[in-house]
Amino acid sequence: QVGVAGYRIDIGVLHPEKPDEYILGIECDGANYHQAKSLRDRDRLRQEILENKGWKIHRIWSIDWFKHREAEIIRLLKTLSEAKKGQKTEMVVQD
Repeated sequence: QVGVAGYRIDIGVLHPEKPDEYILGIECDGANYHQAKSLRDRDRLRQEILENKGWKIHRIWSIDWFKHREAEIIRLLKTLSEAKKGQKTEMVVQD
């Protein structure tokens, strides 16, 4: 885990040509995530703070990973490619 301002990201992806620069933060939900409203609210606030600090965040939902792994891999690879180019990555918010 890496992070800033006391907030942590599950996985930090370093730029392949700039090893001291993170280009993307990947967040994964756990088994209890969907049942705990307060955890979702806390994570949304944490994500907002991290994005305000310059982090690009990509969320992988466990249910989508298990049911649609290939699509999730394609979505992740697209986000990584955009992040590497310095393009703004769009956050897909799912409830």
